[in-house]
Amino acid sequence: MNSIKHKGIRYMGFCIRDILRFTPLMLWGKLTVSIVEGALGVWMPILLAQIFELVPNLDASNILLFQRNVVFLCLCVGIPPLCSLVARGMSVYNDSKKESCYGWRMFEHAQKIKLESLEDPEVLNAFQKANAAYEQASASKMLSALFITTQAALVCISTVFVAGSFSLWLIPGTLLGFLVHLFTNIYSEKHRAAIYRGQSSVRRRLWYLWQQFCRRESVKEMRTLGFHEYMKKLWVETSLRVVQEMQEVELRAVKLGCVAIIIKNACYAANVAIALYLMVNGELAVGEFAACLSAFSLLQAELTRLGDTMGNFFAAYHYVEEYYDFFQTETEETGHEDYRPFQKEIAIKGVHFRYCGGDRDALNGVDLNIRKGEQVVIVGVNGSGKTTLSKVLTGAYLAQSGEVRYDEQDVKDIRREELYKDISLVSQDFVHYNFSLGENIFISDLSRRKDEKHLQEIVDSVGLKELVQGIGGIGTLLGKEFGGCELSGGEWQKVAIARGLFKDSPLIVLDEPTSALDPLIEYDILTKFLELTKGRTSVIISHRVGICRAADKVVVMKDGRVVECGTHEALKHAGGEYGRIWREQAKWY
Repeated sequence: MNSIKHKGIRYMGFCIRDILRFTPLMLWGKLTVSIVEGALGVWMPILLAQIFELVPNLDASNILLFQRNVVFLCLCVGIPPLCSLVARGMSVYNDSKKESCYGWRMFEHAQKIKLESLEDPEVLNAFQKANAAYEQASASKMLSALFITTQAALVCISTVFVAGSFSLWLIPGTLLGFLVHLFTNIYSEKHRAAIYRGQSSVRRRLWYLWQQFCRRESVKEMRTLGFHEYMKKLWVETSLRVVQEMQEVELRAVKLGCVAIIIKNACYAANVAIALYLMVNGELAVGEFAACLSAFSLLQAELTRLGDTMGNFFAAYHYVEEYYDFFQTETEETGHEDYRPFQKEIAIKGVHFRYCGGDRDALNGVDLNIRKGEQVVIVGVNGSGKTTLSKVLTGAYLAQSGEVRYDEQDVKDIRREELYKDISLVSQDFVHYNFSLGENIFISDLSRRKDEKHLQEIVDSVGLKELVQGIGGIGTLLGKEFGGCELSGGEWQKVAIARGLFKDSPLIVLDEPTSALDPLIEYDILTKFLELTKGRTSVIISHRVGICRAADKVVVMKDGRVVECGTHEALKHAGGEYGRIWREQAKWY
């Protein structure tokens, strides 16, 4: 419990720190508005009492005081609406700043998260929650609610004292109505937040199911295979579960709220009766009685406001907590040494790697040497560790044991951002960017985006020249998301390879980007790739062996180990794993 409280205080501090850093005008502005509105609300009953006392005995000696009090009363009534307009304007200003402040900070942190952590669903969920908090501008909403809640609470407390200043008999009823309303609201909001938190996994499933109705690929399968009614049933059942749990919470809150309102109204009626009795018996002046009625009415209004703003505060804090929780995600460990481009070889020695939550090593004692300028193909059946090896090789994943050295430099000691500048990658799940064709290619090396000659050479070398002419130029938007031109699977793969080649890096890795293509088409694309990367160190990951004939070295993986290494001809007749795979796939070639 203490850790939760400390976490809440710490995150409140983070929230205030960031608002002071990004939008200080909003913080001080809303604080000033809250103080002014609260002070005016408490002052109003006092002014009314003074005005009513002056009216019966109004003459030249007190007319100026009467006029001043009337002016102040008008200000008490007129200034709060102006304060509300100012607060609304500051909220608009804050919304315009959130992208460059909170959003930028969040995505900057996302770039530093360990790549293997992105395999963890909880990390992806944390990112989604943080993004929802950012879109809601939750920090400013929470702070606004905190100020308004504090203001309402102070007004309520001050009103209790104002009423008590007229008669101590008015304090118990006023205080009881305030405390009952306050504690029932706190209890209800805590219970609501606890249930909402407990629904996180169910809500994630609900969102996942809804996405299936919005994605073209899943909708096509649903209609073709006829299971859309089943998906609809799953969504409805999950939605009902969420709604029913929240309904129970809200019903309990309504019941408690009714009890609090009954007690609050009873206290109000009792206080009015007491004030009337005191006035009849001459213990309260008429002006003081009017001030008491005004104070009681103010208290009723502020108690209602307090309940509403406390609900807003807890709801906003829930999002704020999820925003700052995201920054607790483990980030990538970077080295401290400047990267020196390797001149001899990349040496992998005794490398072990296991994914978070895995029950076995994905890499189990891998040893491999790749010479500078060598063209290497890594083959093996699905699940043999090929893709994991490529990620450890490039420093995207850090091995739990063993070494990956670029000449004499251990990859763990190298500044990662410097290493990545010398590496180009085309992954098996490459992205279809809904940008122009040119942007899809030069995005890998923005420093050369204006090098039209280099861009054209890459387009021609990967066989995209006819595509460029057919779609109307290299500036044509791709993808249907924003009304662009949709490409075939093979065309998108050529675009991905062009993106990898555009970055003129000493090391380039292709991780099965053509696995979905016909074997012969894949062979043609990869052969062309090897021709284009002559002189550069290139690594191709594949579960098909046709391209191995054109490689300098073939590496065969099985069960997370390198089981064979050599040339195509040597391995084909060695009677090992490579020979078996080759014989099974020979019919394709």
